[in-house]
Amino acid sequence: MGALAKVHPLSQPATSNARVNQLARELSIAALDSDEATARQALGNLLKQSGRRSDEKFQEQLKAIENLFLTLRSMALIDELTTLYNRRGFLRTATRLLETARRDRHGALLFFLDVDDLKSINDSAGHDAGDRILVQTAQVLCNVFRNRDIVSRLGGDEFAVLALSSDPKGGEVITDRLHAAIEASNAASTPPHLSLSVGVVRFDPHSPLSLTALMQMADVAMYGDKMSKLLELPRPIGSQLLTHGSPPLGVGHSSSAQRA
Repeated sequence: MGALAKVHPLSQPATSNARVNQLARELSIAALDSDEATARQALGNLLKQSGRRSDEKFQEQLKAIENLFLTLRSMALIDELTTLYNRRGFLRTATRLLETARRDRHGALLFFLDVDDLKSINDSAGHDAGDRILVQTAQVLCNVFRNRDIVSRLGGDEFAVLALSSDPKGGEVITDRLHAAIEASNAASTPPHLSLSVGVVRFDPHSPLSLTALMQMADVAMYGDKMSKLLELPRPIGSQLLTHGSPPLGVGHSSSAQRA
């Protein structure tokens, strides 16, 4: 947020390329260091003030700055392959959503997902096939979750979703939908097929934990699901979905079209 303090509305007409370049640098910092809504507002104020100038060349330069800003925002927060939020984008947006959930006393669900055997797919079928599996994962998640939910690829084979939900059985319902969506997606595609291990934890607004703590717990639950498939257990380890006030926390759900 501190970077935005450097972005001042134009108090007088700017005519030099040096001033435009300075504004470009300031907006670049703002794009990487600030939340999107605040940075966009600062940019809007800047462009509004610049409207005092009728010089066509200057307006073109300001438009170039706007395009630069949007590009930097995308690079900073969006995963290029899947077009989902990346880890940075997820941490920023999910933190704000949890703050809202805590303030409004609204429950939420954090899903931690891992693509099974991605390394084997890359080694046996090539990285193009691995990338296709990652894109398929993103498409499945976007089909299952709502637009307001925060869907992300944290990196490599790891994905995370934060969804507002006050339904005590919301995690099970959504995981069942996810399982069905994966089966339908695999039926419409050629091998290698998608398989996911999933862990879910519930955010309790009356006993709130940080996003970092929830992510650690969901990660443990996800590995419980992965281990249950490797050991061919009938149910995942920690198979009851509990609030984070009741150990063991989290649930591992099998969500794959092909059981290990």
